[in-house]
Order: sequence, then C-alpha cells, then structure tokens
Amino acid sequence: MNNYSYTDLPSRRERLFIALRVPAHIQNSLRMSAEQVQGKLDFRKWTDYRDYHITLQFLGDTLVSDIGHLRKALRSATALFQPFELQLSGWGTFGLEEAPKVLWKGVEGDIDQLHLLQKRIVDATSSLGFEAELRPYSPHITIARKFLGGDPGNEDKGIFKVLPAQFLGVNSWMVQDFVLYVTQPGQTPMYEVVDTFSFS
Repeated sequence: MNNYSYTDLPSRRERLFIALRVPAHIQNSLRMSAEQVQGKLDFRKWTDYRDYHITLQFLGDTLVSDIGHLRKALRSATALFQPFELQLSGWGTFGLEEAPKVLWKGVEGDIDQLHLLQKRIVDATSSLGFEAELRPYSPHITIARKFLGGDPGNEDKGIFKVLPAQFLGVNSWMVQDFVLYVTQPGQTPMYEVVDTFSFS
C-alpha cells in the first residue's frame, strides 16, 4: 500500500520519474560494495541504498492534477508485457574519467526487453506532453555523485582500481513491474512510490 496521497492540492507540482525498483537483496549487496570504497573515494553524495533504482523516464515537475491521466497512460504500457530477468554487470562513470559526475553499476540480461519497456513508457506519456531525453537510453543504478577526489597515492590508476571486482551474493532478479516515484528533497530515503504498475 502506497502512503503517498495526491488527492489534495491539485495545483501543486511534484517532481516525478518512472523507474524499476531494485529488490532488497540487490540493494543490500550494492550497499556493502559501496561501503567498501566510501573511505577511499570521496563523492559529494552517496545514494541511500533504499533509493537504488533504474530510471525509465524522468518526468520533472508535474501537476498533481495530471497524475490520474499519467497513471492511466502507464497502465496501457504494461498491456501483455512479460516479466524479464536482469542482473548486475560492471561499474561505470559519467563525466570525465579523472573527476566523474556519476558512479554507477550497470545491468545486463534481457536488455532488449528493458529497452522495449522504456520505449513503451515514453510513447505512452508523449500524449500528455512528456518528452524523451535526447541522449540514448543507458540503464544503470546510480551509486554516487560528484567525485571530489580520493586514493591520492594511485591517481594514475583511477577510481576503478578500488572498486570491488567481485559481487557477493545473487546478482539477478525478475522484473515484474515498474513504479512512479516522487522525489522528496531532504528526506532519507528520498524517493517515494506513488503507484506500481504490474505486468499483465
């Protein structure tokens, strides 16, 4: 049951996005990996493990009064869609290699199905005025943002030297739904589920 209520203040705007949740066993394993390197890599912000997710579409500031139409459009995207399997892959970064903006963990598995789902969602929301990002879709789980420095004795080898090569535990899961998230700035965890859309 979702605690989020949008029935009041319909003229208010909320920052929304659509994503795949990361199950608890993956969250906890990624948290342990992140904790191993937090003392060696200085990022401005480490993602709370409960906020780990794979973004499908960022919607931005959205009128609360439009959420009902959005929910209807997102339900249409699940029609006849089948569950699929994902698993964690390697580490990656966005931005300059020596000072990355984002540290992320990649995913592999049924990537074609993931891309198809993302396209369906973008198509379903386009009629409501939401637009896809111009850059190609690149699914990932954000672990940390804004590298400030660290591991000063090994700058020539970069941050990948201190990232754990092995992933402990089961690293795969079945994707059976996606969620609409609202961002709650200043709270921990920062993302709250507005609604869940299960595959039929």
